[in-house]
Amino acid sequence: MDDPQGVDAAADRRVLLVDLPVRLWDRARQHSAALVREFAFIEAGGEHDTTLARRLLEIAATSDTRYANLNPEAEAEVEAALARGDTTITVEVWVPVEFKQHILEAVPVLIEIEEYCRNGTLLSLATPDDLRAFWTWYLGEFVRQIDGETPIPAPPLSAGS
Repeated sequence: MDDPQGVDAAADRRVLLVDLPVRLWDRARQHSAALVREFAFIEAGGEHDTTLARRLLEIAATSDTRYANLNPEAEAEVEAALARGDTTITVEVWVPVEFKQHILEAVPVLIEIEEYCRNGTLLSLATPDDLRAFWTWYLGEFVRQIDGETPIPAPPLSAGS
């Protein structure tokens, strides 16, 4: 298979994100960055059980190391759509097949983090419902399409997303 132009050669599975909601995507990455920062403080402080914080930071580091720069052109397309004020964009990305396993291993930790935030410990970082729905669709599309299934457009958005 010919590698798509501007994509890492290890990325051999095409994923088409149909009607990606660009503002929600931007909020999701900002929320993720805030969680990583907060859990880095928790781990560094050592005042609480740091096991969960360490697990999140390991997932984030793995994601950054292995997957963050696979599709710079696709990321630039989404950034440009965001700057233009577009509501949605359909974007093609390429990922290695092992990205599916990374997602499947990360989801239980992400659920545990969500429970930790919602129990009041980090209530301000609890994931809003629209972001949770976005992550469910977004990560699900990678898993489904790596398995060879056809793309499903993002579900309709709530106002302000």
